[in-house]
Amino acid sequence: MSAEAPSLGPQAWARHLAGPAPQPSTAGLTAAEAARVQRYRDQLAAALQRRDRGALRGAKQQVLDAAFRPCDPHAEPGPDSPALRRALRDLCWRMAALLLPRRPLGD
Repeated sequence: MSAEAPSLGPQAWARHLAGPAPQPSTAGLTAAEAARVQRYRDQLAAALQRRDRGALRGAKQQVLDAAFRPCDPHAEPGPDSPALRRALRDLCWRMAALLLPRRPLGD
């Protein structure tokens, strides 16, 4: 009685990725922290829309740095809250699928 997981083919992933981008969790964030996460998301979306590989790579690196750098308790305006770090890590997972082709489409 083993139930196999359904196979997700390329079409299923294409449908999943073509849908609207889900928002990272904002539960417990201050307005400033939510705006910060939104700025990162907007940078990623803008680079993807412009089809700018360098900008996309740079935006991804900024999110990774913000999410995983060691927490500085003396940082201004203060240390990152656990909710902000969770939202940034959630955004990291979501941005992992943001890739641009090496060559323009149609070549």
